[in-house]
Amino acid sequence: MNPFSKASIPILPVADLPDTLKYFHEEPALLEAVTPDGNPDARRRDDRPEPPRTLSALRDDPFDTYDVYRGYLAGTNHADDAVGLTTLRAPDAYVAPLFDAVGRSWWGRATAARETVKSLSPETAKRVLRGPSRTTLLVSADAPVAAERITAVAGRGPRRAAGALQSLLEDAHVVFFPEPAHDGHDWGFFSPAPVRDRLVAAFRDHPVEGTRRFVLPYQKARSESKFYFDKWQPTDSPLPSYIEEV
Repeated sequence: MNPFSKASIPILPVADLPDTLKYFHEEPALLEAVTPDGNPDARRRDDRPEPPRTLSALRDDPFDTYDVYRGYLAGTNHADDAVGLTTLRAPDAYVAPLFDAVGRSWWGRATAARETVKSLSPETAKRVLRGPSRTTLLVSADAPVAAERITAVAGRGPRRAAGALQSLLEDAHVVFFPEPAHDGHDWGFFSPAPVRDRLVAAFRDHPVEGTRRFVLPYQKARSESKFYFDKWQPTDSPLPSYIEEV
């Protein structure tokens, strides 16, 4: 039985409803710059160049694109009717799996003052994942990343910082963007390598009571009803086949 259907909700007290975590993935994802306002037909031009074969190939041309690996983690605390990954009552439903799947030996973050980049201990990085506060960008890599590469992306959306993000992904293993939610934050992230299989395996390696975790393609969640399927799932309808519970 679907515990989020109207038929089943009365069976459980609100405080006993499990939280939900949703992992949306797009692998690969096309990372492209915002089309310049002065040329609204730029994306349709016949002579658009082929995407570069290496990350270093893209720097200045706003029409260049590159495939990256994109993820988005969202959550709902049903007991408190709170929306946002960071509102989950069990943060280790995502923090521990993220560390296992994509964490590397070095962590750094940029704060609201874009010029500020600090290296983080693993424990501090975990606290940031639980609540970003003034963090504008969180990075994990095998070695320290130059501050100017991080500040070139911090405080900007991925598409508006497409070239700088691609440059950053030459050194970083994963780049996290905090995303405001209704009652907390979600985390969007980009990597130069596939993440889905590793993160799903890490979810399975870290079972958490009181949280249900779902994995689905980003392209299947382009409407509000599909993004919030855990709140609006029709009474007698099973979950779609493209949603996997882990």
